[in-house]
This record gives sequence, structure tokens and C-alpha cells, in this order.
Amino acid sequence: MTINDIRRRLHRQLDPEAWEHHGLSPLNWAILWLILLAIIFGVVATEPEIYNRLGARLHLIDHIILGIFAVEYGLRLATIGLNPKFAGARGVLRYALKPACLADLIVLAPIFMATPPSWIVLIRLLRILRIARLAEMPRINSAITEFFEAIAAKRFELIMTGCGAVLLMICSSTALYLAERNVQPEVFGSIPRSLWWAVVTFTTVGYGDAVPATTAGRFLAGFFAIAGLALGAMLTGVFASALTEAAQIHQSRKAGAGSAK
Repeated sequence: MTINDIRRRLHRQLDPEAWEHHGLSPLNWAILWLILLAIIFGVVATEPEIYNRLGARLHLIDHIILGIFAVEYGLRLATIGLNPKFAGARGVLRYALKPACLADLIVLAPIFMATPPSWIVLIRLLRILRIARLAEMPRINSAITEFFEAIAAKRFELIMTGCGAVLLMICSSTALYLAERNVQPEVFGSIPRSLWWAVVTFTTVGYGDAVPATTAGRFLAGFFAIAGLALGAMLTGVFASALTEAAQIHQSRKAGAGSAK
């Protein structure tokens, strides 16, 4: 087996566009599971008790994972030239400057650090960005495109619903400010302060740190809370409609492709 044969095999395994079967190649599946393992590792490593007990071992495991990522990154750069879109030195450079590849470089940064800084956890958790490589798969890329096409088709409804949400929050904040400013100036002493109550209420989080005390304030709060739920239902309906249309676009394109064959 020649070096070119090995390069072609690696390219089929590493480049989602070169994989002739559905889904991910076995090697890309292995990398995906390693990414998920690395994310879990990054989360667990923030626990002080675990880190103090296994600090040196965790650092070693981290470098092993990064070493595998570095090898995979180098192999992708070495084989991506077989993709006609990235042929030649300029094509490889263009590929290396893609956002996903730049994110890979950020993820690999800790491998050059002998002693991990306190903010290393941020870079560890950035490994989740590597999952964005799934978007390079033709089927997933097509699904994402169809989804955004459907969202774009609903842009008028989304803009109107968004404007309604902003208007409702401003009106509710103003009403609660007028009703509660003298009773709870620290919470409702201004419209911007009251706006925090509106955001918490309309998102149904309900922290409970801002609660109307007057009868008028409670009445207005109840009215605007119900109005916020109705607006949220409208927004949900718009997104549900967009998803339905995206599914219909996908089915029609799939049927068209099938009839063309």
C-alpha cells in the first residue's frame, strides 16, 4: 500500500464529504465520542475534590486527549487537498482558516501549556465547538439550510412577534413602575428596574426577587403575565410552523431527487 493510498483512505474517513455512505465514517464517529468524553472531562475537572485528588492524572489525560486531537487535525490538513474544493496550497490554507478549524486550534492551545492557568476550564469546554464539524456532513448541512430557509420565510411573523414582545415589556415595566415606585423603589423605582421583573415574568423563570405589593400592581402584573404567555404561544407557533415547512421542503426535495434518478 502506497502513501497515496493511505492518504486517500484517511481522507475518506476524515472528510464528511468524501464518505460515500450515510452518516459519519467510523473514524469520525470515534472522534465524536472522544469530543463528548473530553467535554465530560472538562466538566468533571471543575470539581475541586476530584481535581485535588487526581490533579496530575487529569492533566495527563487532558494532554493525551489533546494529542489525539492534534494528530487528527494534522491528518485532516494533510489530506484535505484531495477534496477538489480545497486543492492546492491555497485551498488547504482556505480550509485552515475556516471557523471550525480555527476553533480546533483554540482547543489545542492547552497542549503548549506546561502549567494550566485558572481559566483553562474555558478552553476545555470550548471543545464542544468541535461538534460543529457535523454541519459539514452533506445531509446535515442540507437540513440546516432548509431550516434557515423556512425561518427566513417566517421572518415577517418573527419580526412582528419580537416587536410585540418588546412593546409588551416596555408597557408592563412602565405600568409596574407607576404602581409600585413609591412602595418598592429599590425594585420598581425606575422603568429599567421594572424591566427586570418583565423579563423574569415573560420568560416564566419567576425568581421571586421582584414581586408587586400593591393591589393595582398585582392586578397589572397578572394581566401582563397572561399577555406574555399568549405572546410566547404565538412565538412557539411561528417556530412550529417553520419546522413543519422545513420538513415539507425536505420531503419535496427528496421526492424530486428520487424522481430524477
